[in-house]
Amino acid sequence: MRGQREQGWSAEELERLTEGGWVAAPADRAWKTTGICAEATQFRPGQMLLAQAGAAGLRLPEIKHLSSRSAGIVGESGSELVKFGVPVFEVANLRKTVTDLAVAARREFGGTVLAVTGSVGKTTTVAMAAQAFAGIGKSDRSRTSANSLYGIGWNLASMERDAKFWVQEMAIGKMDVCTKLVRPDIAIVTAITSAHAASFGDTRNIAEKKARIYLGMKPGGVAVINRDMPEFQIFEAAALDAQLRVLSFGSLAGCDARLLDINGRIIRADVLGTEYSFELGAPGRHMAMNATAVLAAVAALGHSVEDAARQFAVFEPLAGRGKRSAVTFEGKKVQVWDDSYNANPASMKAALRTMRDEAEAIPQESRLLILGDMLELGPDAQELHLELEEDILAVQPDRVLLCGSFMNALEERLSPLVKCRWFADVKDMAPGIDRWVRDEDVILVKGSHGIKLGSIVNLLTRNASR
Repeated sequence: MRGQREQGWSAEELERLTEGGWVAAPADRAWKTTGICAEATQFRPGQMLLAQAGAAGLRLPEIKHLSSRSAGIVGESGSELVKFGVPVFEVANLRKTVTDLAVAARREFGGTVLAVTGSVGKTTTVAMAAQAFAGIGKSDRSRTSANSLYGIGWNLASMERDAKFWVQEMAIGKMDVCTKLVRPDIAIVTAITSAHAASFGDTRNIAEKKARIYLGMKPGGVAVINRDMPEFQIFEAAALDAQLRVLSFGSLAGCDARLLDINGRIIRADVLGTEYSFELGAPGRHMAMNATAVLAAVAALGHSVEDAARQFAVFEPLAGRGKRSAVTFEGKKVQVWDDSYNANPASMKAALRTMRDEAEAIPQESRLLILGDMLELGPDAQELHLELEEDILAVQPDRVLLCGSFMNALEERLSPLVKCRWFADVKDMAPGIDRWVRDEDVILVKGSHGIKLGSIVNLLTRNASR
């Protein structure tokens, strides 16, 4: 394997790999770039900045802020970018250039590539896998939730080439194209739910589309599949058709990797016939299930499960996906559970179950739920929201704040049973949020990204610690 990522691409290599040319060429013959940057929050020195073209790339103010630390700029209008005083590489089509560089990066990478797909838990499982594999060798992973063709492209073109493992998140869109770009050695399917049903139909159709991930895998690769989900057989059949080795994980008897028990932070799991006990820093049964899937992947590749599992003790939930913050809000000491990035029936119920499972440590009068609409659920959306009633009441919350049009009907169900208030949107909710928050509250915030409950989290967590 070449140490290409460590050395970077030269000016001549960029021309060879793409159809672009230099408007302002590097002055130093030893110039190299270590990758490309499509999101300002993910910038690493030595990368080239992708200038905005349509919906892709960085805006000019972002480029101005980062240019002095970058290796240069890639853009479709090079003459407009030379003012920043760094090398400028002009291309006819930014998205195609990203794909070209991703193809080159993947071709030059000699390590193992793990892909993660599913309706829930993808981003968390990617982060877990990268941390677990770091106990075995250097690992890198996809940044943010960039899991479309463009996002996968800039992620692959920006990963550490001297790593032993790459972990990439993959969404349902253009799966047959994306998987041939990623060419996974091993793939984890977390679970299938009705998320995105409005665009892709029922869960069977969603599963069939996501199972196309196996089209980019070579015979002998490994498919790690959630056996607890009803769609298991769809994935299993597709994996076997692709001549892959199938490993199942879940809670059912007969799983190759089986979650046995959760006792606080201590997880017990049977992986390929050997029982392991390990500490997991992220609470919740769904988190433990994600960890079990990762350990199945580790075992399938013949690596030490113990070394990988040891990494989980310091794993923390990601922002918007279960991160917990102890803060002071308006003079009140509270704990905020931020699960605001996404929501569907399965993930909503998992978040509620986590609070229910930890109820002994949370006084009933301190339980505050802030829940927003679950989007893209299709024609059954309203009924799926109403079905949350039992799960919400099982938490025995003291107060419930609901946000979004679908939550309105749920408020009518809950109001006779618990203190409850519905808001049309976060702009309506935010001004009076302090009146609902009490000292020592534990606040679960959960909703689809489009409902923007993340702004409520930001309001509550302006002071990051006590």
